[in-house]
Amino acid sequence: MKISTLTKKKPAFLYFIGALVIMGTSIFATMHHSNAQTIEKKNNPVQEIKKEKIDHQEQPTQPVESKPVQMASKNYNVEQENTISGPELDKHLKGNLKGLGPNFVKSGEEHDIDPVFLAALAAQETGWGNSDIASSPWNNIGGITCMPDIYANIFGEDYPNPGCEALVEGGTNWQKFLSIEDSIRFKAIYLKQYYVENGNETIGEIQTVYAPSQAANDATGLNNHWVKNIVSIMNDVKAEQA
Repeated sequence: MKISTLTKKKPAFLYFIGALVIMGTSIFATMHHSNAQTIEKKNNPVQEIKKEKIDHQEQPTQPVESKPVQMASKNYNVEQENTISGPELDKHLKGNLKGLGPNFVKSGEEHDIDPVFLAALAAQETGWGNSDIASSPWNNIGGITCMPDIYANIFGEDYPNPGCEALVEGGTNWQKFLSIEDSIRFKAIYLKQYYVENGNETIGEIQTVYAPSQAANDATGLNNHWVKNIVSIMNDVKAEQA
């Protein structure tokens, strides 16, 4: 009876063992799958951060294209977008104008007047800044005659006006400025408001009013060469830009 009973119960026992093996395998597989998901989740943020860093990398800055340079002539319109830096312009300045390149560029850019023209005009009117009117107390590098009303209009009624004074007794009364920088700024605004905006836009047109031939204060006739000299000075600068 006992042997027979054991024989009959053996298959059931084997089934029980097999079931345990299957359950163990299933549990192991589930745990392995769960661990794999956990590892994947931990890795994903790193991958996403790396991808985000790549996506947000700054693009290389494209070089700024140089602006075309127009050579000067009698018919050159002085109302121009600037094409030169202060230090670059300063390389071409001489005498007491040396070091003023940034000032010409600043005033030119603010009032849409070609800084190269502003510098060339100063060179023509003051012999590269070496004229007496370019020194204190005049600080006048534009050949600006006495014009208190326009001075007040440009700088404001409350801005100090140092007045006017002739170099020699009976000579031309020249406008005085508090500084060379004021003189450059004045000249840029003066050209814009009283010349360009009134239709005198080219070097040739400006000359007929600014430095007319046979003017009373031009005993030596320098105004006859005004356009030619300014164009020449400007093109010496622009030739290196082109």
